[in-house]
Amino acid sequence: MRIARAQLAVAGLAIAFSFAALAADIPGSKDPPFLKRYEGSEIVGYQSVPYEAYNYWVQNPEDANKPWLPKQAEGQITRAFYRIPSGHSVLEIYRNYEQALKAAGFTIGANNAQFNSADWASTFYHQPWQVHNDYAWSNLGLSGTQRMAYMCATATKNGQSVIAAVYFASYNEAKDIKFPAPAHFNADNVLVVADVVQSKAVVNKMVLLKAADIADALATKGTVSIYGIYFDTDKSEIKPDSKPTLDEVASVLKIDRALKLEVSGHTDNTGDKAHNMKLSEARARAVVSALVGQYGIDGKRLSAKGYGDTMPVAPNTTDDNKAKNRRVELKKV
Repeated sequence: MRIARAQLAVAGLAIAFSFAALAADIPGSKDPPFLKRYEGSEIVGYQSVPYEAYNYWVQNPEDANKPWLPKQAEGQITRAFYRIPSGHSVLEIYRNYEQALKAAGFTIGANNAQFNSADWASTFYHQPWQVHNDYAWSNLGLSGTQRMAYMCATATKNGQSVIAAVYFASYNEAKDIKFPAPAHFNADNVLVVADVVQSKAVVNKMVLLKAADIADALATKGTVSIYGIYFDTDKSEIKPDSKPTLDEVASVLKIDRALKLEVSGHTDNTGDKAHNMKLSEARARAVVSALVGQYGIDGKRLSAKGYGDTMPVAPNTTDDNKAKNRRVELKKV
């Protein structure tokens, strides 16, 4: 059943899209928040991540050779894989989702209904948080796709920033896709991967490390991990709520005027290793600059070095462990 745009924008929208789950949905799955599904479609794969980084794209009006700009957000991520009923094209489903997102109050920030690139699709699919075991890229078999499309939209819902990114593909021939539960796709069964990212504040559960504790760790171990210095994702500017911890570090340096420190930056393994190395060094330099500029510490007593993700203190397998690896360390020299 084809539905015109005008119908989608009004009452006809409810015919093509529904919030209702189907009996054929895999157990434990549900539609991502704020997104409806195309009529008759089934959830054949499902993933939910409580808090992680997510890569998406927006339009770039300034460079025709690079029409999309990469962005990164953080928050709760829900991903659903849908099998659309036979008899529909990628473009038809794409237009339906486009109108449904607009009707739901989203602003389309990037869209392309004309491309066919397995490399780009792999970039979309392999997110920093992606679990590869049951949802391996090879299981999707997207090298055999005949048409692809993508759109990304943003909205504010209940005071939260929400990103909805949707990928569409159809196959050249029938395929059995190896999700945790096998799913059969005919050549005219469109695959839809719908991601919703809901921003949320990270609850700060780190205990403030006092000057005495820092001094004791440096005296006994020669090094101490500092978790109270905060940065935005992929940024090296120190956030204002880092001041209590910087106060304590500066206090140690003022009491022991012979103390010299290496300030080292560390990241988790999310993203490119070379980028992580540069980011970690920039953050270490920012801490040194703050101690010198704001607290009057002699810069000759401090050095900055970035280690990227090369010195984890815990396996990068959980959110908690990654938080432990994202740290500033002080090392006595």
